[in-house]
Amino acid sequence: MSGYSSIINGKKGGRPKCDNSVRIELPSVEFVILTPKQYGSLVEKYGYELLYKALLILENWLKTSPKGEKYRGKNNYAHFRSDGWLINTAKNSKEL
Repeated sequence: MSGYSSIINGKKGGRPKCDNSVRIELPSVEFVILTPKQYGSLVEKYGYELLYKALLILENWLKTSPKGEKYRGKNNYAHFRSDGWLINTAKNSKEL
C-alpha cells in the first residue's frame, strides 16, 4: 500500500505517531517526553542510573539551548541513541 496515509501509521505509512498525552512523569523532568514503553526499553538497555543522568542532561539542554527549543513538546526517544551525544555525555559525566 504505497502512499497510504493515516494517523495510526504516520505520514505515508511511516513511523507510527506518538501520543504526547501518554507520557512518563518523573520528578525534575518536565520537558523530556517519553512513553512508558519507550522508558521501559531505555531502562533495560542502559540501566536506571545512566538513563537518569541522560534524562537530566537532556532536560537541561531543552531548557537552556536555543537549538533545544525546536524539540520541546515532541517525543525525545530518538535522542537516546547508543552512539549519540546524549549517552556519551552521560557516560562521561561524573555527577548525577
